[in-house]
Amino acid sequence: MLRTAALVCAAAAPALAAQSLESRVNAAPDGRVMFSFAARPGVCGDGRSYIQMGPNSYSGVFSGDGSRMDPCVAGPVRVVIDRADKLPLSVREFVGPVDSTLRGVTDLGRVRAQDAVDYLLGLAEKADGRAGRDAIFPAMLADSANTANALVAIARNTALPRETRRAAISSMARATFGMQTIPSSVTDEILSIVRDESDSRPVRQSALSVLGNLDHGAGIPPLIQLSQQTQSTWLAQQAMSTLARSGDPRARQYLRTAVRRTDLPDDVLIVALRSLGQEYATAQDAALLREIYPTLKNDRARDAVFSALAEMGGSENTKWLMDLARNDETPIVTRRRAVEAASRSGASITDLVKLYDTTTDPNMKDALVSLYVRSGEKPAIDKLVAIIKGEENATVRRRAIAQLGRSDDPRVRQALEDIVAK
Repeated sequence: MLRTAALVCAAAAPALAAQSLESRVNAAPDGRVMFSFAARPGVCGDGRSYIQMGPNSYSGVFSGDGSRMDPCVAGPVRVVIDRADKLPLSVREFVGPVDSTLRGVTDLGRVRAQDAVDYLLGLAEKADGRAGRDAIFPAMLADSANTANALVAIARNTALPRETRRAAISSMARATFGMQTIPSSVTDEILSIVRDESDSRPVRQSALSVLGNLDHGAGIPPLIQLSQQTQSTWLAQQAMSTLARSGDPRARQYLRTAVRRTDLPDDVLIVALRSLGQEYATAQDAALLREIYPTLKNDRARDAVFSALAEMGGSENTKWLMDLARNDETPIVTRRRAVEAASRSGASITDLVKLYDTTTDPNMKDALVSLYVRSGEKPAIDKLVAIIKGEENATVRRRAIAQLGRSDDPRVRQALEDIVAK
């Protein structure tokens, strides 16, 4: 009997091994089914709430108040799929100690990493809704598994849900981490998605973002080329914005060159101007923006400079903006925008209050009144009270009273009551 049983088991083992993981999952009863596989080096987790993929790279949530983490234990990866009517509802992944509270799970045991990847990415190619998207991440944790071709197929498949495709695009970049060089096959596939005018813009934006984050700055030269093409203004704008967010020194230098060009479409130039004042901005960038301001041909470009300088702040930018706001020879529309930017860049309320007494233009005074109302600081309130009591221009005075009608400041309320009493 023992010999017969051994022979039966020996015969059954190859048959079980020959079954695909997909077949085994499909054969399991509805509810949760689990399998595990080897994790790539550096992957660990607490078995319940978070997974670490590398230094400063985490997924999930930490225990307690967020500042304390349970020990990070190396793999394997465990995938739990919840199913109803044989359809996947959700896909969850864990690394580390087995959660002893997990109940009602059909455990298929340990499987080959490549088999797990093939099944998960196959699921992403077929499943509707969240399960397809969520099947991609655990596949990226597998040890020594080939994911490139399947990810490209998912990313290029316009019949799939947008979020699934975006997850595949992001994973294409993740699959290159640690490579000495980024193969052109990766950048070429991402670029083909970026350039496809028939594809959805959110998917193309994800592809642009991946280009900006590839290791070794591999995506920067293609992004510079995309920002220079003239067939699509939208694509040139998005490429320019991606360059600005990259922090790559080559991208910063390109932006400085781009804002000096006279042949850029206005929409692309405006993105470049604003980008210089955003992440990674320097004093050199601020000086450049102030220098080229007089050469700009339209209000939208000039507003982009104001916005960039306001975001950067600093005494030099604030002084330049205030000087422009004081200049009577500057168009009033520009002066109003300059004073608004000066306020955002850090101009003191004392300097803004002094500016009121140096201008006679009603529109400029009206802009300053709006600033004082939003400020709420004591010098601003004192000035507003003085304006509604003593401003000779009736129009400006009425506007000030209208703006202050809802103020709860007792000094303002008293000044308004005094006016009514008269």
